[in-house]
Amino acid sequence: MNLFGIAVDTHAKRISNRLGLSNNTDPNKIEQDLLKIIPKKYYKDVNHLFVWHGRNICTARNPKCNNCPIAKFCKFYEGC
Repeated sequence: MNLFGIAVDTHAKRISNRLGLSNNTDPNKIEQDLLKIIPKKYYKDVNHLFVWHGRNICTARNPKCNNCPIAKFCKFYEGC
């Protein structure tokens, strides 16, 4: 049984999809994709990073792509 995980909320879902970290829409499947690529030592921090980035830069309606420090990794950036 895995006692560790990554919380996948609306921000984590949006950013994971935009960055190409997951193509899934189901939060449980997104979490499984993230668990495969994110080192365990970052599990407790990654959701906070997604939330911060999602609230401040990678917003749902008006993302600030031109101010994004990780835009070069983003699939969504090309259409932004």
